[in-house]
Amino acid sequence: MVPALDPHNARIPDFTLDRFRAARQPLVDDFGLTHELAAQRLAAMWQAQNNIDREDWDNLQEELAEAARLQQVERRLEEEEQQRALDEEKELTKQEERKKNRNKFLTYNKVPISTAITKLPLPIATRKLKKGDFVELYYFTNKGLAEAEASTQSTDDDALTLTRDEDGQHAFVPVTASKFKDTVIPDKDLTWAEFDEAAPRLIQAMRESSWEEERVQSHLNMWLKLSGHPYRHDPDEYGKRALIVYQDTARRRWHNLLGTPESFDLVPISMEMIKEIRDDLLHKPNKALREEALQASTIPIPLPAPSHPRTLSPTLSPSFPPPPFSFLSASCQPTTSHRPLLVAPLSVPVSVFTTNNYRLHATLDPHKATTLLSPSAPPRSAHPQRAPLLPPAILIVYCPT
Repeated sequence: MVPALDPHNARIPDFTLDRFRAARQPLVDDFGLTHELAAQRLAAMWQAQNNIDREDWDNLQEELAEAARLQQVERRLEEEEQQRALDEEKELTKQEERKKNRNKFLTYNKVPISTAITKLPLPIATRKLKKGDFVELYYFTNKGLAEAEASTQSTDDDALTLTRDEDGQHAFVPVTASKFKDTVIPDKDLTWAEFDEAAPRLIQAMRESSWEEERVQSHLNMWLKLSGHPYRHDPDEYGKRALIVYQDTARRRWHNLLGTPESFDLVPISMEMIKEIRDDLLHKPNKALREEALQASTIPIPLPAPSHPRTLSPTLSPSFPPPPFSFLSASCQPTTSHRPLLVAPLSVPVSVFTTNNYRLHATLDPHKATTLLSPSAPPRSAHPQRAPLLPPAILIVYCPT
């Protein structure tokens, strides 16, 4: 049994005193001891019991101390967990506050004011960058920055307005997005001068918006490679335009495929895709003219009854094999005035034939068309004369009126 009081503080009694005579008497009677020896025997017995009590007391104190220590550790862990939960809640609240009122938490440099104030893009561009979305280069051109500077800033950039998207669906979008939507020039329609203005600024804005450096470097490397591409310094405008269209197409596709198995890196650039874009740009004018020619060929043009009709025909002399090329024919009569009967862009090699008193001319410039049928002196040979005409070419047959 563990003593209630600390046995270390107990003092051995003086068993020789008369008040312990009753305790000594059994020893005197049973063992024939004197009262002095009986007192010594009682003192020895007390000391032995005190030693046992001290040991039990010490063990109890150790157990109590260990229990108290464990309880203190548990209490400290609970307090730390509560504090951690409280800190996390405060941090979440602070983050929400930062999202709603970002300007309150923006840092500033403790330096004097500069006379050169950095121009900021429209809030919609900054918002897109913060989300990691695609943002048009136009916002970072000189014109786009001037628009942002001249525009009236809303007191609440989160104000929404109801608009209709390209699919005819109604949706709420930021007022700034709706206001400047029609003024933004797509990347594919930018000039190289505008691109050179915007690209470095967008790279800086990406870093300021906490984009991963790997993504920033991917954009930077793509633009550097395009700037050093042979098409960039080619006098052919189609090559230069193809590079601009390529970077727009690649960036939009990169954003759309993020997080999918079809995602890709912006570098290396695709030479095949650039060439396809260039070819498409090169043949687009011919395609438009071809459609115009098809429409023009279906419009009937009334002609006066010819008194001396002369026919321009693909029919050749028997000495010529059937022509493996395109040829246009028209019925005409000799006069000095002309009007166009048919316009057709050609994309295959053709030949120009001279028959009777009319000669077909052609121009190699796909952007210009000149008179292709005009009076001519009769040819010396009885057979039609042929001359090569390389594509792309535009063949216009004029008919005298």
